Amino acid sequence: MSLTISLSPDEVERGFRTLGLPCRFGAEERATRAPTDIVASGIRILAFPTPIDNAALTLSYIKSVGRSGTPKQLSIFDHAWHAQEAFMHTPCPPGWHFIHMDILQESVNQPINYLSRIIPLGWTLPSAIEVVLMLFLRYLTSAEQLLTRKHTWCSDPASLGRFVTVGAFGKNGVFISAHPTGYVSRGLGICPKVAS
Repeated sequence: MSLTISLSPDEVERGFRTLGLPCRFGAEERATRAPTDIVASGIRILAFPTPIDNAALTLSYIKSVGRSGTPKQLSIFDHAWHAQEAFMHTPCPPGWHFIHMDILQESVNQPINYLSRIIPLGWTLPSAIEVVLMLFLRYLTSAEQLLTRKHTWCSDPASLGRFVTVGAFGKNGVFISAHPTGYVSRGLGICPKVAS
């Protein structure tokens, strides 16, 4: 049985408005975008589209638009090192995103190269912006907070040869960190993205 939860463009746009993001779907995108069948027995996956109008779908923009009346948890915890990192300014690519809502248990306490074990399953690492959008959209549509005690490895490289991790989503927002490729922790694993 598939446990995929699919958000419509309308649901995503409502979430974007709450977050202060001006991105909208065009009429053609609304008419043609539909999730493909994802067979993932027993795995919780959140499927959500992002529009071609994606210039504001960056972590730096989300971080900068904190809106009054928006719950504090819908923010990115502030770290000075984020400002100059390329991943903060990279827009989320348009299209559908299928991301596991939970950390793969077997990936916990594994370095980033655990990725080589999940690629044959048709999975890969999500980008940091995809994970943040998943966390915020899921919270806005269901009030469920994901990754409250864990971080997921992300595909984004950071300075000093590190890779980005996202998680610890709580009342003060979401944490974005970076760790060397060999780093392991009981609080770190992988929320895979279904490779397209």
